Amino acid sequence: MVLDALLQSPDFRASDRNRRFLRFVVEETLAGRADRIKAFTIAVDVFGRDASFDATVDPIVRIAAGQLRKSLRDYYAGPGKTDPVHISIPLGAYVPVFERRGPRNMFVALASRHFSRSRSLMVGAGLVATLGLALSVATPFWLDPANHANRKAAPVLVLDTARTSQANASASQLAEMLNDALWLNVGRERAVRSVGVRPHEKLETVVSRIRAMFGAESDVYELLTSVQIEGDEVRIYWHLLDSASREVQASSLVKETFQPAGKAALVETAAATVAAALFGYEGALAQYQTDATVASHNTEN
Repeated sequence: MVLDALLQSPDFRASDRNRRFLRFVVEETLAGRADRIKAFTIAVDVFGRDASFDATVDPIVRIAAGQLRKSLRDYYAGPGKTDPVHISIPLGAYVPVFERRGPRNMFVALASRHFSRSRSLMVGAGLVATLGLALSVATPFWLDPANHANRKAAPVLVLDTARTSQANASASQLAEMLNDALWLNVGRERAVRSVGVRPHEKLETVVSRIRAMFGAESDVYELLTSVQIEGDEVRIYWHLLDSASREVQASSLVKETFQPAGKAALVETAAATVAAALFGYEGALAQYQTDATVASHNTEN
């Protein structure tokens, strides 16, 4: 993978923070979420700022972007000159640009990268049973196409795959486990129709299919989550976006102490916290509680 080779190169002079910055914007772009790459999401998901971040007051993202642009220029002007793909961050923007320099198949390999990772094994009959249920709902499901009556009024919540900007096995594992825990918690709610995004799918493609299926008049929301481990603390960032306006309806941070032996409990607590913020009293989606509908696990269109 071109990005991994760049980040692991001793000739690429960039801080760990700026390497996370680069990984985040590249992976978000390749996953079809370039419209999400803004100063706010970078500050929250990469640099650990809270939901009160204001780019006009805190210039951390602009400063880091300038440093990262210089690191990339220096690298590609020297040791990375013959790399098959050159990555750059244009001035005034944070969405990366990819320029193919080598064989076409190398670029295609970069652009088609799958983000799926092998699922971790859980020991114990209770945990195995829980995981089995989680997997049954963790794959994307499309609501029963035969049920046309409530389509226009029913809101839809699209759960994107949880991500991490860190090249960290524990963070990756927690992100995968968080997907399962979110599905279990959100799946209990009857307020919205829920649809999932597979790790190899693009969010924008799934949302387009949702709009084609339910009509432009249906309210569609996107739940975006990311995981970061800082020392002995796990930070789980989540954002609820209105798919049509791209406005952030709710955004917050869940902090938990990181204990390798307690990952399952950690993600369950975090997922329950997110679900409560969405559907609890005065939650971001509580307005739909009276019009609740049951989601189907049917995967056929």
